[in-house]
Amino acid sequence: MNAVTDSDGSGSDTGIAVQPRPVPGAVPAWAFPAGTAGRVPAGPATLRCDLPGRRLAAVRLVLHAGAGREPGGLDGVAALTARALLEGTEPGGGTALTAAFERLGATVYALADLTALRVALDVPVTRLEPALELFSSMVRRPALDDADVRRLVRERLEEIAQEDADPGSRAMRELRAVMFPAEARASRPTAGGRSSVGALQGTDVRSFFGSVVPAEGTAVVAGDLSGVDTDAALAAALEGWAGSGPALPAADRVMPTSAARIVVVDRPGSVQTYLGLAHGVPDRAHHDWPSLMVASHVLGGGLTSRLNAVLREEKGYTYGMRAGLLRMRHCSLFIAQGAVHTEVTADAVADALTELRSVTARGIDAEEHGSSVRALADRAPAEYETSRSVAVELADAAANGLGADYPSRYLAAIRTSTPDGVAHAYGNHVDTDALTIVAVGDAAQIREPLEKLGYAPVTVTGKED
Repeated sequence: MNAVTDSDGSGSDTGIAVQPRPVPGAVPAWAFPAGTAGRVPAGPATLRCDLPGRRLAAVRLVLHAGAGREPGGLDGVAALTARALLEGTEPGGGTALTAAFERLGATVYALADLTALRVALDVPVTRLEPALELFSSMVRRPALDDADVRRLVRERLEEIAQEDADPGSRAMRELRAVMFPAEARASRPTAGGRSSVGALQGTDVRSFFGSVVPAEGTAVVAGDLSGVDTDAALAAALEGWAGSGPALPAADRVMPTSAARIVVVDRPGSVQTYLGLAHGVPDRAHHDWPSLMVASHVLGGGLTSRLNAVLREEKGYTYGMRAGLLRMRHCSLFIAQGAVHTEVTADAVADALTELRSVTARGIDAEEHGSSVRALADRAPAEYETSRSVAVELADAAANGLGADYPSRYLAAIRTSTPDGVAHAYGNHVDTDALTIVAVGDAAQIREPLEKLGYAPVTVTGKED
């Protein structure tokens, strides 16, 4: 017991025990949960991941029917199909479907990105079997009714207007439109633009979903599966499920182009400029991808990162900048982004370029490398604490053809990276003299200062598509 000195300074023992201050210990050994692979007869592949103590079962079904495989002229049909699945098995039945899942304590949602159409179910493990039965009716016998589709089209058109009003969304859309050739699906909004969505009809949605090949997909189930015959439940729900329509087109693999260019998206009167600086990099299957993640974190992964240290803390240009990798199946984009005050737009771009070039100019020191590795890898036990997070990661790996062991391989590569190796990978894949820079702001105020930087020609486009 440690003695505590009385207020009179006598030093007498009051009997109060003062515990020693705790010190950080070593990070305990942890591995990403392993799954057991299988297959539903005449149906999708399966991956079962038993997580003792996780009483919520997470089901993630990924189908190879993302926006990248939409037929020509039907941009947005994949996203619209995902939303239409939630309308149930009868016209206008979305409310009834939701109520049926809620009676089981379950939630369900669906979405489509460029890679896959994804359907998700979360339910207490004790009710997994009846929930999968309901899930089966939703994906195998959806109504995809004309009236429901027309309503969803209207909702999507309203959503597009909201995206136009958000400078961050507008900047990311412009980056893709500029960096990818027009024939690449990635150059256009994943959920479709005004003209394409406005023309979609129920027949388009039904035809698209009818062409899905379930056997190409994967169903992931994660949770405390002890006492549950998961394989039998999946087989009962998905066995014999097959598409009947013509094959969907193969997804294109058009790569982004890299060139020095500045595009201003005009928003007259804007008091801020939203900046996006981007460059194409390899997909996640490339051995340098983990190192590129570490480099991104060094540059813009937190308030102590290089971009924030200068643009936020030193100069006060912004509330915050961030850098990361936008993942696609066949490639990725390195993107640094954030909003700055209009009057310092050009100065902010100049400082951002200096910091982006600093990785190759002065390398990465051991301290910031270690901090980034800890942030990306050592937080994994907490990040994958829930059955939802594990199922999402495994399903995403399956959708992108990376294998069930990819999360473990990625985390191991992060931990074994070195400062020199990270800087070398960044220098190999990010040419800071060939960045695409998008600035969403008041062109009347920012165009001339950006031109004076001398980095690249400046073009101006309007707010709308």
